[in-house]
Amino acid sequence: MRQIWAFILAVCLWLIAAPIAFNRLFRRRLVWQFERVEDFPDMLMSGRVYLAGEDDDFWGAAMTCPCGCRETIELNMLPQVRPRWSAPDGFDGLATLQPSIWRRSGCKSHFFVRNGNIDWC
Repeated sequence: MRQIWAFILAVCLWLIAAPIAFNRLFRRRLVWQFERVEDFPDMLMSGRVYLAGEDDDFWGAAMTCPCGCRETIELNMLPQVRPRWSAPDGFDGLATLQPSIWRRSGCKSHFFVRNGNIDWC
């Protein structure tokens, strides 16, 4: 009888874990691109790093968390305030931000945005 319950438990755990593993293996990879805005939109699109400011003077960046929790991540880009992030390759095209982004609350994701890709730590 214990073997039957162990088998049922193993099947239930597999049914819970299988969709997560499947999504990580076969999900479509987004290419993250910069989008210039005067102010952050109310609804952020996945695959976009919104740069808020005027001309090439940006005060902040915003994006959705790439882990899938859909939380908004807002980053400071003002040089006189810490912590701050920068775009070393410019503000057009594929997104690259430095340093890494580490959420200290919520999903606790830690990743780099490099050449439009998310590199997990």
